[in-house]
Amino acid sequence: MRSSLLRAFAALAAAGVMATPALALSGGSPAPAGDRLTRATVFITSLTPTARNRAQVANCTGVLIDRDLVLTAGHCLADLGGPSLVVAQFFDRSNRIAETIEVAAGAMHPDFAGRGDAENPRPDLLGADLAILKLATPAPKSRRPIALAKRPVEASKLKSILAGAGLRTPADEASAGQLRFARVNAEVVTDGPTAVALGTTGGAVCRGDSGGPVISSGGLWGVVIAIVRRKNLCNSTIFMAVVDPQSRGFRNMLARARRG
Repeated sequence: MRSSLLRAFAALAAAGVMATPALALSGGSPAPAGDRLTRATVFITSLTPTARNRAQVANCTGVLIDRDLVLTAGHCLADLGGPSLVVAQFFDRSNRIAETIEVAAGAMHPDFAGRGDAENPRPDLLGADLAILKLATPAPKSRRPIALAKRPVEASKLKSILAGAGLRTPADEASAGQLRFARVNAEVVTDGPTAVALGTTGGAVCRGDSGGPVISSGGLWGVVIAIVRRKNLCNSTIFMAVVDPQSRGFRNMLARARRG
């Protein structure tokens, strides 16, 4: 089955189907070549077998926090059904997908209990919507992990940007696959070790860009976990999980991910 998934993955890559993100950043600006966030951001693709030798494709965004560890949204892992092949894809200097590394294992935040929906976002659930993926092999030396903010709430008050790969034009699947940045104005709206920030971006975030990193000069402080949506599938108002590396839940998740 795994060899079949690998062949399916290669076929999708050749056809360009892989470049359809689960959450796509429309607007913003192309990620600068060589930028530290460009080097650290990855595009996560999963293939899950379905009937008649077909596979369901799902995508998220993530960010390197160690040479072999990727931080992303928890529901990106929780949504997988059955045996799945999951890979992390890096971007070249043109912000297109280049190197690919298989994901060997993953760990959910221990407090993750599902996610809210568009009508009932449930901030009490959103803050623990985190996961760490362990890569089968370390990222190339040219890829540098992003340091987690030691004081994430304070870091969220500084000028911040998020990274996302996907649709530059809403509803245009052919426009997917380029890494883009957008500015974020954020405010932490809940307290505690699984705090949540509400923010507005300089580009529309669409269904699927879950796991996109949010950084400021204080370090990596947040992960995109949901959009505030009404009738449209895209919105510039988003929820972000505030990443507290000193919290019990995060340390537990990190330790389990490292063990694989």
